[in-house]
Amino acid sequence: MNSKNEEIEIDLWEILMLILRHLPMVISFTIAGGLLLGLYSVYALTPMYTSTSKMYILTSSSSVLSLADLQVGSNLANDYEELITSRPVVEQVAKNLDLGVSYEALLGQVNVAKRENTRIILIQVTYPDPVLAKEIANEFAEVSQKRLAQIMQIDEPTIAEEAVESKYPSSPNNKRNILLGAAIGLLLSVGFLVIRNILDDTIRSADDVEKFLRLNTLASIPEEGGTDNSEKKRRRKKLWGVRKGGHK
Repeated sequence: MNSKNEEIEIDLWEILMLILRHLPMVISFTIAGGLLLGLYSVYALTPMYTSTSKMYILTSSSSVLSLADLQVGSNLANDYEELITSRPVVEQVAKNLDLGVSYEALLGQVNVAKRENTRIILIQVTYPDPVLAKEIANEFAEVSQKRLAQIMQIDEPTIAEEAVESKYPSSPNNKRNILLGAAIGLLLSVGFLVIRNILDDTIRSADDVEKFLRLNTLASIPEEGGTDNSEKKRRRKKLWGVRKGGHK
């Protein structure tokens, strides 16, 4: 058990040393990944704006609401979510605003959700044009208000809050994309170094001999001419200094 843990620690240490030896490359890949995905996010992706209208579910015209009314209203919210995105409602909204888009295209821009523990229905519209996003959300609320009352034969739901024009895009998130690109660049560079190191079985040192061949190193032979050449260079430099001094 201890030997296995020791091998894991050695491997992690080697990976860390490998990264440190190639730190400039890792940093370059990280910066390049962040820049590339950041530029793509800023210049290639279309900004989208989200506007939200809110509807309040009523169960009776009486001002006194019982516990049963509240329970029924909460259950009706699930039906509202389905009916608001039904084909008649979506197509009527597209026709009223003269959007010229198909049912599937407009449906993909709408999200209907129920606020938990309430009888509030949220109609969220995400669109490239902030003005149209607001108008579509409000039109959905108005069309749904009449359509739901007619189909379910109940009181019309009240529009609790009209959508307003969004000043800032809801997507893309440029900061998040830059960080994501940097993380991808970092992972790619480290992965490349690790894979290259695993596939490289070249023996370069005595430590590699002991690690891969399980042999002890008794002696090592220096590179040919390493010491002699250095010594010759020092002697030639000294002799040149003597001759130069004698010449003077």
